[in-house]
Amino acid sequence: MTEKALLETLIWAKLFDHMLDEPSAQAFMSEEIELDTLRTKIDNSTHIVREGEFLRLTHHAVTESDIEQRKTRAKQHLRELQSVLGNLVGLPQVEGLAVTGSVAAGVNDEDGDVDVLIITRPGWVWRVRAVAIFLAHHHPNGHRLCPNMVMASDHLEIEQSLYGARELMLMQPIKDVGGISSMQQANLWAESMLPNASFRPITTHPATKGGTPWWWAICRIPLVGRLFERFESSRRIRQLTQSSQSSEAIYTRSVCRGHENNHKTSIEQRLEEATGELQ
Repeated sequence: MTEKALLETLIWAKLFDHMLDEPSAQAFMSEEIELDTLRTKIDNSTHIVREGEFLRLTHHAVTESDIEQRKTRAKQHLRELQSVLGNLVGLPQVEGLAVTGSVAAGVNDEDGDVDVLIITRPGWVWRVRAVAIFLAHHHPNGHRLCPNMVMASDHLEIEQSLYGARELMLMQPIKDVGGISSMQQANLWAESMLPNASFRPITTHPATKGGTPWWWAICRIPLVGRLFERFESSRRIRQLTQSSQSSEAIYTRSVCRGHENNHKTSIEQRLEEATGELQ
């Protein structure tokens, strides 16, 4: 069963056109294993080869040079969005901010997005989302920013799955004033699904002032701001729900999860098919 768990982990990485080193492979396995034991399993496997410091499946046509290029692009794309991320970090209504997806793993495609998770104070989800979209639209490289998850700090539970556990362990927090730590506490089941992993520590991102639109000042007026939140949430929830074709997307007053491509379901299906082919 341990080799199956190892192969499944490397297949998961392959689906993102990524390779893992030994500690990363260990961390994202669904079975507890010591690193020395893992190395023995790798050396005895006919399905795994070493590519420099990385591991890859024998049929995975990717090189260490390819991964290094993707790592360079991820760093570049993050640098391009420094000011936008700094603006979001500087908002007191944002209680947590994390980079997720491929960039959190340290790799990205040339045209790849920078996915972010935003955790807001209760009652601020749709106002903060509106500001994030404004910042993205008014930045030269803002088209890369994808605020695909905006959640209130009192609605942080996600459904239990191996896919979700990996996403939680992979994300790189860059701001936490209670939001990220609360999310981790609300989803401790991820630690049992990935017994070799742990949540990543905060990498503090400097806050920057400015960049917000004129209407943000109105959004912060107590009564008017609540009315704006109600208006924006009702309008956007209606629009997004009507246009949604995904079973994974969630649009409520407390959660905006724009997973419109059924990514989790697709990954799980492809994982099952690819793992079966190696048995």
